[in-house]
Amino acid sequence: MSIESIASGLQSGRLTITSLDDGSGVVLDSDGEQLFSFNVTGLSIVQAIELGVHDLDALAEQLSKRFEVTPERARSDVSDFVQRLAAKL
Repeated sequence: MSIESIASGLQSGRLTITSLDDGSGVVLDSDGEQLFSFNVTGLSIVQAIELGVHDLDALAEQLSKRFEVTPERARSDVSDFVQRLAAKL
């Protein structure tokens, strides 16, 4: 898992976030020439990473509060999401 690789891509400008009106959004990977489409949950994780939240537990806590899920479920979801996205970068 690499929250750091996602954060690095966002900080360098390699990854660009575009939010859509319905709360979902897309992330463009200019180096990999890929476009990722995220629902509200996925976009909120990427946005939190962009804002400097680079700790899995802190990301899970934010997700748990925002979407009213258990901390365990939030941690599992964040971990899976970050692993899958980092693997594609």
